[in-house]
Amino acid sequence: MAHENRPLLEHLARVQALLAREREAAARLCEELLALPDEQQEAAVRGDLRFRTWGICEGLLLRSGDPEIPPMEAERLAFLALAATAGLDASVHSAAVVRDLQASAWGCVSRARLRADDGDGAEQALIEAAAHLAHGTGALLVEARLLELEALLRQRQGHPRDAAALLRQAEARYRESGESGLADLARSTRERLLAV
Repeated sequence: MAHENRPLLEHLARVQALLAREREAAARLCEELLALPDEQQEAAVRGDLRFRTWGICEGLLLRSGDPEIPPMEAERLAFLALAATAGLDASVHSAAVVRDLQASAWGCVSRARLRADDGDGAEQALIEAAAHLAHGTGALLVEARLLELEALLRQRQGHPRDAAALLRQAEARYRESGESGLADLARSTRERLLAV
């Protein structure tokens, strides 16, 4: 039985090593990509293999989530990450895992639109995120983040009870993922919401 698992374990080890290298190079490559004029960045992502990596996608999404950058720039970075996911190596990253990453990117689009007070646009982005997650692995952390975003949207729409219910679900997903700190934050946000 152990012999049968060797090819799988070897493949996983290669993927882990590749991800580590991509993440190590991502900061430098993100800087290089973002130094290009905005209108050239998507073409660079589509045309240059160096910019179509998991590490680049993560780096762009991290920057998209920075509350210091303007919402329109945050949304643009999330779409740039989505463009990069289209070129990820299918022999390394399964389609389901890529769908999870795309769900995260759509979550970043939703967050940016919420920051820009575009509730309808934020809701559309959440619908896209949920569709991608439904065809992904069902990653609990991604689901929890999307639930928190939906809770924020429902709160802004004047539905605090719906928001609280979504935060309860997010808390449960965080706990299942072993993210007790994030679960505690979701719980305290829910408690503050219900105290109003």
